[in-house]
Amino acid sequence: MRRLLPVTDMTAHETAAGEATAAGREWSLDELADAYAYPEGDAVWLRANMVSSLDGAGQHDGRSQPLSSETDMRIFGTLRGLADVIVVGAETVRLEGYRPARAREAFAARRAAAGQGPAPVIAVVTASLDLDFSLPLFTEPLVPTLILTGAAAPAERVRAAREAGAEVVVAGDGAGVDPARAVAALAERGLRRQLTEGGPRLLGQFVAAGVLDELCLAISPTMTAGDAQRIAGGPSVAVPTRFAVASVLEQDGFLFTRYRRI
Repeated sequence: MRRLLPVTDMTAHETAAGEATAAGREWSLDELADAYAYPEGDAVWLRANMVSSLDGAGQHDGRSQPLSSETDMRIFGTLRGLADVIVVGAETVRLEGYRPARAREAFAARRAAAGQGPAPVIAVVTASLDLDFSLPLFTEPLVPTLILTGAAAPAERVRAAREAGAEVVVAGDGAGVDPARAVAALAERGLRRQLTEGGPRLLGQFVAAGVLDELCLAISPTMTAGDAQRIAGGPSVAVPTRFAVASVLEQDGFLFTRYRRI
């Protein structure tokens, strides 16, 4: 089953995606790109893309892939195809085996029209810079990988990152990164369409700092039990942050939801 579930304030593009499912065909990448388009204008917009099991797990055996699906990966690729920059925590880079974002022909014209490069920048958030700089993420990117860190980061690791071709961006006064400063530092480089793919600790920091504008959450029809981390961890907020539902797509029991901060 593929369909767009009824939600008020649905855009024409999102309705078109639903009409495609009613015809019994797969959503095209263009339809998904229209449905997930960033807001118009020059404002900075940070969205997160995460997957969760029915019982709240954000991963299984340390990775999100076991909760995913083919359609989830199509949306994952679409969100990357629309972004200027993908912000990710160092632990997620290590666990998920991150590679450079690639240029995709399906999004080439759309990116060119928006004044974007052929592929999004990867920005890794890390206090320690405990990363393997011989990996393709640093040696083979279309555009240099960014390292977001604090002013007190280990000098020898900063030097190693730069020698590997990464650009080090200071976004905090201590060893760690201040989430609001990270968002602002990326925007200053013209990277205003921002996408974070976690992990949970990084997403929790963005939520606690009040800088997350949108959550794209795939709800997987799975149960994991155990003690897996939720999609967001770290510091709590004094008052829960309210989000409003923007759209819900459904396929094969997966719900692909979008929520925007109120």
